[in-house]
Amino acid sequence: MPEPERKNSIPPYKLTKRPLGKILVNGEFIARQNLEQALEDQIHTNEFLGEVLVRMGVVDPVDLEVVLSIQKDLVSLEDALTLAAGVRQLLGELLIQAKRITPEQLEYALQEQQQTSEKLGEVFVRLQVISEQELNGLLAFQQHQSDPLRALRLRLGQLLVTTNKITHDQLQNALRKQQLSPHKKIGELLVEEGYVTHEEVTHGLKLQRKLLTAALSAILSISSPISPFIAHSEAGSSHEQTTVSETAAAYATLKVSYQAPELVVTHADILRGYVEVTSASRIEIRSNVFFFLRFSGLGEPFKEVQIQGFGKDVLVDAEGSSFFLPDIRGFATFELTYKFILSKDAHPGTYAWPLEISAHPTMVA
Repeated sequence: MPEPERKNSIPPYKLTKRPLGKILVNGEFIARQNLEQALEDQIHTNEFLGEVLVRMGVVDPVDLEVVLSIQKDLVSLEDALTLAAGVRQLLGELLIQAKRITPEQLEYALQEQQQTSEKLGEVFVRLQVISEQELNGLLAFQQHQSDPLRALRLRLGQLLVTTNKITHDQLQNALRKQQLSPHKKIGELLVEEGYVTHEEVTHGLKLQRKLLTAALSAILSISSPISPFIAHSEAGSSHEQTTVSETAAAYATLKVSYQAPELVVTHADILRGYVEVTSASRIEIRSNVFFFLRFSGLGEPFKEVQIQGFGKDVLVDAEGSSFFLPDIRGFATFELTYKFILSKDAHPGTYAWPLEISAHPTMVA
């Protein structure tokens, strides 16, 4: 359910300049490895960062121009909020979009909310997924998203104009037709008029989501009590020099104090359809934040596995699974029991232990 309206105190944190590389990574235009490679290359060529990325073939030059056109709008919280006008999204969806939580972690937080009757944002603050200041920034983002009178620069139609796919007159004509057919989306009308192709609309929608994600990441960064980076940039240069300052680093470490080295499958197990192993693993976890466990590596002849020992059964298949745990603030141990469900073509034998477990904090600098 949407969060009730609340007054937001927008903190006045500002950045000198938000680096181009940071925007491109946050918006998933490029991978972090691409940025690292480009920055290394830039040392030797003395090119602008954008030029290096285009030459590497990892950024479309038209997309780069659009990103550069909004870079100045990601300096202050007020400008970033004004930029990001669009369809209202729920708080959990925003955090997933910003890569701060996973869908499994959202499900856990929603369960917490049902038990405590808190607002969802308050749950996230209590579990240290976000700070109070970041929550205020997100709620302000929501309010701007739902305001149709805000800036339109990241709307699909305007992006198609900016990228020279359509003209301003063509957009206005499509908007007039949309008033007569309000159930139709602007992209659909532009295609019907023959102004753009389906592929160009699809690319425009992807570009829109990437830019909104980059804006959202900037809002969270600016809203942080201590900004995760300070960028220094000389006038007229896109070269980046970034120093990073961290508060207490988020961590979650997992130590396996005991693990059964192998798994024996007998004829009786095959007839029964599963193998059950009691107290097969003992793990120790130290964490200072909200974190999740990742289970992976399951393969033939095991179809899925049920894990007991966390107070709630965890089901893992060949695709793997994540299990969200609250902040334990220190040290905890778990003893795990497994029920491995066998596939139809399973054969008796001795198999190496088929499952891996890892711990991951939700707040990573």
